[in-house]
Amino acid sequence: MSDELDLGVTTEAFGVRQFIGKVNNAMKSTFTPGIWVHGEIESWSNRTQHAYFQLVERDDKGTATIHVSLFANNLRRLQPLLRQHRLTLQDGVKVKVFGVPDVYDGSGKFSLKISDIDPRFTLGDLAAARDEIVKRLIAGGLYGENRERELPAAPLRLGIITSVGSAAWHDAMHELEESGIGFDIKVANVRVQGDEAIPMIVEAIWALGSRDDLDVILLMRGGGSRTDLACFDAEEIAVAIAQCGLPVFTGIGHEIDHSIADEVAYAAYKTPTACASAICELVNEFVEETEDVWGGIAAIAQQQLALAESRLNERGNAIRTKAITAVERAHTHVALSANRLTTRPLSLLATCESQIDYLAERVRLLDPVNTMARGWSITRTTAGVTLRKAGDAVSGDDIVTTFSDGTVVSTVK
Repeated sequence: MSDELDLGVTTEAFGVRQFIGKVNNAMKSTFTPGIWVHGEIESWSNRTQHAYFQLVERDDKGTATIHVSLFANNLRRLQPLLRQHRLTLQDGVKVKVFGVPDVYDGSGKFSLKISDIDPRFTLGDLAAARDEIVKRLIAGGLYGENRERELPAAPLRLGIITSVGSAAWHDAMHELEESGIGFDIKVANVRVQGDEAIPMIVEAIWALGSRDDLDVILLMRGGGSRTDLACFDAEEIAVAIAQCGLPVFTGIGHEIDHSIADEVAYAAYKTPTACASAICELVNEFVEETEDVWGGIAAIAQQQLALAESRLNERGNAIRTKAITAVERAHTHVALSANRLTTRPLSLLATCESQIDYLAERVRLLDPVNTMARGWSITRTTAGVTLRKAGDAVSGDDIVTTFSDGTVVSTVK
């Protein structure tokens, strides 16, 4: 019996480095020029010019993991492609990458050295995940629930959820302040990306939504990559918005972004600035409508005044016509009266003159002087009492007899 072990294989032995080299050669020959692998990014790290992460897959058998290396030259080359599709490589993002398997001879660590990525896979996964969440929201009756909230005609009391100090915050506040409207603002300062973003946003929605001194909530976040904005596709945020007691307006990302938060919100706008501007427009429209109503009231009042003035003018004209007629009649009467006053006095004067002449003649005839000229005389006592009969004379009194040409004093015997 031989002392050598018969293992049924060659007895050639390799050094560790040599063995790793053969393994690498075998893998390269098998997977030339490379292989596509998909999974979810974990433990992303790019603290150096290179990037490293774990590519994991979870199923009912557990978790399978591959160490991935993305060296600086390939990372720089892939950046334009990632920016074009607005993707950021970070934990939780599902990717499909192209690379070659490799065992590092310094540690014997197996890894996948990648040189390419398929953004369509990531975008498709994000879209598929969104579709599933939307289906669940619709099935649960939550999809349109927030749009049933009552929005005041002039929402002046605002609850704002955003990252205070960010560009989105400054843009929105500038829009609100420049409007000149006296908004009353309550702010919830939250993270808008990263692991803490979802629970902070959900808590802020519930907190502001339970207040009775707010009219509407504005959820805002500035632009970023699709993966940066991924938290706004979270089902927890969508449910919080749907069940919020106040209308929720969203202004998330740029013009081309649309999240599940936008889907379930009362109203969604392309940017934080547009969201703030929409609130200003609502208030301004209310003011304009109010002014239009007052303008309508003023117009009706003016019409009524014009109608009343017209009626007054008509009545005034009628009164004026009557007055003119009355005046004309008065003028005619006055003219007739004046004519009468002109002719009547002359007639009266003529009559009076005739009467006066008659009376003058009578007076002339009755003048004692004229009578005495015909031989009559008048006898009076010295006291001037006329003696009309002889019995009126008293014996011994002096009497005065007046003739036409003088007087004679006698003593009664």
